[in-house]
Amino acid sequence: MRRFELEKKLGTKIAYLRKNRGFSQEKLAEKTEISEIYIGEIERGDANPTLEKLKLIANALDVEISELFNFSL
Repeated sequence: MRRFELEKKLGTKIAYLRKNRGFSQEKLAEKTEISEIYIGEIERGDANPTLEKLKLIANALDVEISELFNFSL
């Protein structure tokens, strides 16, 4: 899988999980202390988040970090 493709799939999965939990980007940003702008960039596949950021997102969404990489929606 190419890097850009991975980032797009990861972003789509994070957006899916966020919406599934009824969170806005603003709410996820609040829970993770990551800027709302950066959350949007991650979800669009425009950012390459660090493992630390992905851990924060997974914790806020109450999932294991591995779930972020399970691209079967």
